[in-house]
Amino acid sequence: MKMNSKKVTIVCCYNNIEQYKRFCVSLEKQNIDYELIGIDNQEQKFDSCSKALNSVISEINTEYVIFSHQDIELPEEHMLEDFVKYLEETGQRDILGVAGTLKECTKVASYVRHGTKLQCAGEVKYKGLLECDTVDECFFGGRTKQFQNEMFDERLCDDWHLYAVEYCLRIRVNGAHAWVCDVPLLHYSSGKINHIYNENFRKIAAYYASVSDKIKALNTVCGSTKTDFIHRNLFYWKREILFKLHRL
Repeated sequence: MKMNSKKVTIVCCYNNIEQYKRFCVSLEKQNIDYELIGIDNQEQKFDSCSKALNSVISEINTEYVIFSHQDIELPEEHMLEDFVKYLEETGQRDILGVAGTLKECTKVASYVRHGTKLQCAGEVKYKGLLECDTVDECFFGGRTKQFQNEMFDERLCDDWHLYAVEYCLRIRVNGAHAWVCDVPLLHYSSGKINHIYNENFRKIAAYYASVSDKIKALNTVCGSTKTDFIHRNLFYWKREILFKLHRL
C-alpha cells in the first residue's frame, strides 16, 4: 500500500451527529493535514467499537492513526500536531493516549478537561510523555502498521468499553509500552460505568490473569483491582451492589 503524504488518520465511530460535527469543526482548525474516517453508527450497524474500528483499519494509509470518541474537541490549533509529535517519540509498537493510569498505582495521569464542567481529569502533574499501564479510549493511537498487524479483540471487547485498555495489556505482555501525553483536549463526558462495563472489566482481568504473569493488576481511569480470582470478583460484586443502590 502506498503511504499517504499526510502523517495521520483520525478514526471516529459516532452515533450523535451533532457531537461529531463539533469534533470535525475543531479538526478543521488544526494546523496540520490529516485524513478523517467517520464511521456512522446511527443505525447501530456495529454492536461493538472493536468491530467498528477493525472494519476500516485496512483502509488507512498514513503512518499514524488516532482513534477518537465523538465528544472530543481540540480547542487549540496546535493540539493535533502536538499529539503526532509525541507519537513520533514512541516505539514502533507502543500506544499513546491523553488519559491513563500510572504504572503500579491507581492515579490518573491526564490534562484532559472532561464532563459537563470541563474539570481536569488528572491527579498527578507531569510534562511531555509519561509511561502508564493503560490508556483511556477517548483519544489514543499509534503506528498504523501496528493496528493492521494486531487488530482490536472483538471477542474480549464485544461492546463499547475497554478496547484500548485490553490493547495496552496485550502489547505490554509482548514487551511494548503504553504512554500518556500532556495534550489538554476537551472531552464532553466523564465516562459511564454500568453493568456491561463491569462484566467486561472482570472478563479482561480473568483472561490476563490466566495468560500472563506480567499483568498483576488491571488499572484503568474508571477503577483498578488486582487480577487474581478473589480481588477481581470482590471488585465486580462491590460495583454491582453500588449499581443497585444507584451510587455509580
